[in-house]
Amino acid sequence: MNTYKISYKWDEESFVTASKIAYEYSLKHSSKRFWGWFFIMLSQFGVVAAFKKGAFGLLFISTFLLIYWYLLRWPIRAFIIKREFKKSGLKDKEFIVSFNDDYIEINGVKINWSDIKSIASIKNGYLLEIPPQMLFLPKSAFKQKEAKEYFIKLAKSKSSFIKDE
Repeated sequence: MNTYKISYKWDEESFVTASKIAYEYSLKHSSKRFWGWFFIMLSQFGVVAAFKKGAFGLLFISTFLLIYWYLLRWPIRAFIIKREFKKSGLKDKEFIVSFNDDYIEINGVKINWSDIKSIASIKNGYLLEIPPQMLFLPKSAFKQKEAKEYFIKLAKSKSSFIKDE
């Protein structure tokens, strides 16, 4: 049985990047996104209706919601993620990941392949969906080509593998 090891360190920038990737991926693949689109559509119609009817309360609320959605949503979320990262003790923590036919082990914690709902190959890494959480493995952690190829082979055979680049 082949076993490969990879390692990576979390710094604030990579943690925020991984969080953004996981957030955008889950938002893109969630059925709840349709409710968000409906909500934004109503807000946009609210702005138009407020101008026509002179309803300044509706105009204010709709404008605020649209500014939040399009301009402030990620900066506020990034601020919260950075603050939580500083409190968490993950700064410069090294993660050692080993994987074989039976399981993935992360710093001594074994995760069976059957516990992984899906693995998505995205631009900067791999998102492992282990309900209720997601785990991000950066592609830069795979120093050996054989390790990366073996991981992809296992991902395709052991779980739902999604190529979403």
